[in-house]
Amino acid sequence: MTEGPLLQARGLGKTFVVGDHRVQALKDVDLEVASGECHAVVGESGSGKSTLANIVLGIYPASAGEMLFDGAPLGQTRPRAMRRRIQLVQQNPLSSLNIRRRIGASIRLPLDVHGIGARSERPARVEALLEEVGLEPEMARRTPASLSGGQRQRVAIARALAAEPDLIVLDEPTSALDVLVQARVLALLDRLRRERGLTYIFITHDLAVVRALADRISVFVGGEKVETGTTEAIFTAPQAAFTRQLIGAVPVASEEEARMRDVIRETGHTPG
Repeated sequence: MTEGPLLQARGLGKTFVVGDHRVQALKDVDLEVASGECHAVVGESGSGKSTLANIVLGIYPASAGEMLFDGAPLGQTRPRAMRRRIQLVQQNPLSSLNIRRRIGASIRLPLDVHGIGARSERPARVEALLEEVGLEPEMARRTPASLSGGQRQRVAIARALAAEPDLIVLDEPTSALDVLVQARVLALLDRLRRERGLTYIFITHDLAVVRALADRISVFVGGEKVETGTTEAIFTAPQAAFTRQLIGAVPVASEEEARMRDVIRETGHTPG
């Protein structure tokens, strides 16, 4: 590992060509993600946050700029060892889990693909991963359809962990869950990051979701990054008008919080 950022984007851009039209989905984005941090990328639909995630994952090539991972250039074409180091947890695990494949086989797949551990040890490793995400080892024999939404998302997290990654891209990982299950999954993600020294890029449209989890937040609008700061700075002294709008939409639990939210929305600063 280098001493610099784990992931760095410089002047990153992405243009899609649809017939005679060119759509600039990402415009001259500079971004740094430190090793071990949770960096939230927040924005509405069409803001460019998912395009950024897809470039990080190697699904799309960048149209402009460059990206570095652990100090080395990171393009769309990657050796298997590099693909292992960056994993994804999607919004809907049913879209990524084979409904006919048993849970244990889905979690084991990264172990087989990347040759992690001795073959004879992999069943035990699958059981250990299930336990690490709060599931019973017996669930290895079940299929995704027999699990709840929260359980399926824990399976998706276990499968990402199986590859022993450095960076996990979390693409709206809790938006399809109810509030109580969402809180439990967020607590699990926070614990895993601290215990394993993981780095997260957390893609979301909802600032409230990442308030307790993110170290830093980058806000995107129309393909551009309009603001980056620590979570505390974003919530107490947001600089961009759109960030203030997002904070204005965050639920509050008391009259004092509501008053502070209204002041931030209007002025961009906490009341003194």
